[in-house]
Amino acid sequence: MTLQELVHKAASLYLDKIAVCFDECNNQPPVYYTYKTVINAASELSDFLLLHCDFEGIREIGLYCQPGINLPSWILGILQVPAAYAPIDPDSPPSLSTHFMKKCNLKYILVEKKQINKFTSLHETLLNYDIVTVEHKDLVLFRLHWKNAEVNLMLNDRKEKHAKEKRKNSMSSENSIKEKEYMDVRLKHCLAYVLHTSGTTGTPKIVRVPHACILPNIQHFQILFDITQEDVLFLASPLTFDPSVVEMFVALSSGASLLIIPPSVKVLSSKLAEVLFSHHRVTVLQGFSIYFLCIFMVSVFISLEGGKNRVCFIDDEITVPLGTMRATGDFVTVKDGEIFFLGRKDSQIKRHGKRLNIQLLQQVAEELQQVESCAVTWYNEEKLILFIVSKDDLVKDYIFKELQKHLPNHAIPDEIVLIDILPFTSHGKIDVSELNKIYLDYISSKPENKLNGKEELWEKLQFLWKSVLSISEDLLKVPDESLFLNSGGDSLKSIRLLNEIEELVGTSVPGLLEIILSSSILEIYNHILHTVFPDEDVTFSKSYATKRKLSDTNQEDASGKSLHQKSFLPLSHDNEISAFIALSRGSQILSLNTTRFLATSGHGTSAFSSDLTTQTNSENLKSLSPPAVFGKSKDPSCVEKICEEGKPVTRTEKMELGVRWRSDTGKCVDASPLVVIPAVDKSSTTVYIGSHSHSMKAVDLYSGKVKWEQILGDRIESSACVSKCGNFIVVGCYNGLIYVLKSINGEKYWMFTTEDAVKSSATMDPTTGLLYIGSHDKHVYALDIYEKKCVWKLACGGTVFSSPCLNLIPHHLYCATLGGLLLAINPATGNIVWKHSYGKPLFSSPRCCQQYICIGCVDGNLLCFTHLGEQVWKFSTSGPIFSSPCTTASEQEIFFGSHDFFIYCCNMEGHLQWKFETTSRVYATPFVFHNHSCSNEMLVAAASTDGKLWILESQSGKLQSVYELPGEVFSSPVVWESMLIIGCRNNYIYCLDLLSGSQK
Repeated sequence: MTLQELVHKAASLYLDKIAVCFDECNNQPPVYYTYKTVINAASELSDFLLLHCDFEGIREIGLYCQPGINLPSWILGILQVPAAYAPIDPDSPPSLSTHFMKKCNLKYILVEKKQINKFTSLHETLLNYDIVTVEHKDLVLFRLHWKNAEVNLMLNDRKEKHAKEKRKNSMSSENSIKEKEYMDVRLKHCLAYVLHTSGTTGTPKIVRVPHACILPNIQHFQILFDITQEDVLFLASPLTFDPSVVEMFVALSSGASLLIIPPSVKVLSSKLAEVLFSHHRVTVLQGFSIYFLCIFMVSVFISLEGGKNRVCFIDDEITVPLGTMRATGDFVTVKDGEIFFLGRKDSQIKRHGKRLNIQLLQQVAEELQQVESCAVTWYNEEKLILFIVSKDDLVKDYIFKELQKHLPNHAIPDEIVLIDILPFTSHGKIDVSELNKIYLDYISSKPENKLNGKEELWEKLQFLWKSVLSISEDLLKVPDESLFLNSGGDSLKSIRLLNEIEELVGTSVPGLLEIILSSSILEIYNHILHTVFPDEDVTFSKSYATKRKLSDTNQEDASGKSLHQKSFLPLSHDNEISAFIALSRGSQILSLNTTRFLATSGHGTSAFSSDLTTQTNSENLKSLSPPAVFGKSKDPSCVEKICEEGKPVTRTEKMELGVRWRSDTGKCVDASPLVVIPAVDKSSTTVYIGSHSHSMKAVDLYSGKVKWEQILGDRIESSACVSKCGNFIVVGCYNGLIYVLKSINGEKYWMFTTEDAVKSSATMDPTTGLLYIGSHDKHVYALDIYEKKCVWKLACGGTVFSSPCLNLIPHHLYCATLGGLLLAINPATGNIVWKHSYGKPLFSSPRCCQQYICIGCVDGNLLCFTHLGEQVWKFSTSGPIFSSPCTTASEQEIFFGSHDFFIYCCNMEGHLQWKFETTSRVYATPFVFHNHSCSNEMLVAAASTDGKLWILESQSGKLQSVYELPGEVFSSPVVWESMLIIGCRNNYIYCLDLLSGSQK
C-alpha cells in the first residue's frame, strides 16, 4: 500500500466531494477542488513526467513552489510516476537548497512558473540547466547537469554500485532472503518523499521516507483524530516538516477536506493531545508547543508501535536493517508508566516566533574561511550574540553578508563581537558566563560615535540600508522614496537595521523601529537627525514661544508664559466629578455624568442625545454616535438621486472643507487631538494636543484661541486623555515621563517616570478612574493620579507602542507589543487573562466592540479575536497596517487604513464592504461621524500621509470631498459638529469647517 493508493481509495468513495480548499487571504473567495479534479490533475502530471523523465536508480523529483490549490495534485502526480517528492522551499537560503539538491543528486526539478525568476537567479551560479525546458500548465520541468565534478563522480559511483548490487541479487538466492530483512531504497515503489534536517547537529542530513514508514503514522492519526468525511484539517505548508505531510495525507485518504492557508495556523487540533494522553499516558511539561508534542509523539509511535518497517534512509544509505532505531534528540523520563517529555538535547530557542537551534549559527560561522573559532550565546534570552576569533582582520559587515547567504533571517545574530580567545571552563567547555561578561564589557566600552555632519550620516545610512537588504554596491544612491518593506525588508531585518543605526550614532533613537517599517529612507534620515543633530536654533524651553511667528488668527501670547484663561471646569477637589463628553481618534466618545449633571442643574436633555449619556452614572467607553447634537437636517434635497449614467449620487451638492483656524506649535504635530465638550457650556469646548516642539496646548475649538501652553521635557506623540473628574489631562512624552496636567491652566500636577519613551496614549477606566498606558520600556502601567501612585506594572515582553484599549464586559484591558503579542489583562490586578503571540510587530492599537477585539499588523492583516482570545478571522491588505480600527456605533462595520494606499471597510464577519484608493499610505485612524447637514447620513474622515483629508460615504466608500494640507499627516482626525481637527507636519494644528449647501 502506498500514499497515493490511500488517496485513490478515498476518491473512489467521495469523487465529487471537496478535497482541497485554498484560502490565499487576499479578500478573494477561497478556491475549491473536488477529489475528481485533484486525481485528474495528478494523472496528467504523472503522464507528463513519464514522457520527459528518464530515471536511473533512485527516483526523486524536486518541487520548487509555494503552497497553493494545486499542491496536493502536484505531490500526487510525482508519487504516481512512481517517484519520491522532494520539497524545495523558495524561502530557504540558496546555499541550503543547493546543498539539498546536490545531496539528493536531483536530476529533475519541477518549478512553479511564478517562481521561475527567483529559482534561476538564486541558483544560476551553482547549477547548469537546460536552456530549453519543458512546460506543463503552471509548472516548468528542469533537467539538472551539475558543474561540480565531484557530484558527477558521486553519481557515477552510485550507478556502478547500483549495477553491482543488481547483478549480485540476480545471481544469488541468498540475497533474496536478505531483501526481506532489509529496506531497500532502490525498489520502485519504496520512497514517498525526501526531506532535510535543519543541520543543527552537524551538516544537514537527507532523510528519505518510505511509504512503509509513513503509512502506519497516517493510520494512527486517522484513529486518533477520528476523521470523518465532514472534517476539515488545517495545513500551513506541507513543504517544511514531516507532521504537515502526514496531516495532508490523513485528510485526503480519509475523505476529509484539506484547507491550505499560507500565514501560520495551528498544526494540529487540541483533540490530538486529549487522545494521546489517554492512549499513551504522555505528559508534556508546561511551556512546550504543540509542534514539539507532535514531533515527540511521532517518535513515540515509531518506537512503541512502529514495527520493523518504520525505518528511514539517512544520507547515502542504500539498505537499512528493518527495525533500525534512530535518536530523536528528545529527553524523556518514564515514571509510573507515564512518559514525561523534558525537552531537547540540542540548544533550541524560540526567536522572532520561529524555532532555532543556536548551534546552526555557530556551525555556519565556523565554516567561513576567516573564522578560526566562534561561540554563540542567547544573552538574557533577548539577544543572539556571535563571538568570533578571527584568523585575520575581519569586517563585521562582511560576516553579516556571508551569514545571510547561508542562514534564514531568524538565525542572523543581533551582534558580532570579535575576541582574541574563547574562554573555557575547567572541564574544557565554553564558559558561557564569561562570554556574557565579555559582552557586557563590550557594550560599556563602545566608543561614542561622532559623525562629521549630516552628510556623513546620510552616506552611512545608505550603506547600512544596502548592507542589511543585501542590495548591490553598484547602486550608488538609494532613492529617497525607497521603503524598507518594499525593498526586501521584513520585521527581522528592521531590528538589525535599528541596531546598526543606534550603534552608528552612539545613542538610542526613540521611535526609530516604527519609522523604519513605515517610512522612506529620507524620512528615516530626518527622524534620526532630530536625535543626533537637533536644531540648534530651537531651544526647547518656555522662552521658545517668543521665537515663533505669531498671527492674529492664532491670538497666541508672545510672553513665553503659560496662557491662563478661564476654563469650563472648576478646579476644586481633585476627585470632584464634572460632566463632559470627550472625543478622540477612531470615533471614541466618552460620556461622563451628563445625565446626572443635566438633571440636577435644571438643564433639559435636549442639548445632548440620549446616545451620548449612559444609563448609569458609571459611564462606558462605547463608540457612541451623536446625531442629535448635529441637529435635524434642514436640507430637503438630502436624498439619493440617480445621474444620467445610472450611477448613484448621494446629494445634489458635494461637501467642501475650509480652514476655520490654525495654530502654530513650532514643530511637527503627529499626536491626535482630544476634544472635551463640557455639559454646562459647549461653547467652551477645548482641543488638547501636543507636538514635537515639546509643547502641549489647550485651544478653544470655536475660535482657535490658545487657552494655555505647557512645555514638557521632550517631543510629544502621545495623544492626550482626560481624567474621570475632568480636571486633568494625561499625556506621555519621549523623555519617558507621563505628565498629569491641570486641564484649567496646564500646570504640572504629577509626573510619573517610566524607563523609556512613551508614545502610547492613555486610556481611562470610568469605573475606577485608573489610567492605563504603555511604554517603550516594555511595560504597561496602571496609575492612580489622585493618590499619585502606580497601582500595578506589567512586563509585556515587548515594546508597547500602541495604546491600550479597555472593555467593560468582560472587564479586560487589551495591549499590543512590537514583539507581536496581544495581551488581555485584568485591569484591577494587572494579571494576564490570556495572550496571543502573532510573531509580527503590532503598531496598531486594539479596538473593542461587544463581540470582538480587532487589531492591525505590519504583515498587512487585520486580526479579529473573541474576548476569550480565540482568533475568529483575519482580513488581508497589500501593505502594513499602522492605522487602528474604527467601528460604527452599531458595530456593523470596521474602518481602517493601510500602507497599500487604501482605506478599507469590512463587516464584522471579516468580509470586504468597500475600499477606497488614496494617493499615499494611510497611517492615521479613520473617524466616523454624522453629516452635520444631513443627520441620517454617516461619513468617514481619513487622512493619507501626503496631507490629504478624505471624506467618504460610510456605506459606499464614495468620495464626498478631499482637502490637501501643506504637509505630511500622521495625526488622526477628530470631528465634532461640522468641524474637523487634525495635526500636520508643517507644525500646525488645523480646524476645518465641513461645508455643504448654503453653508458654503
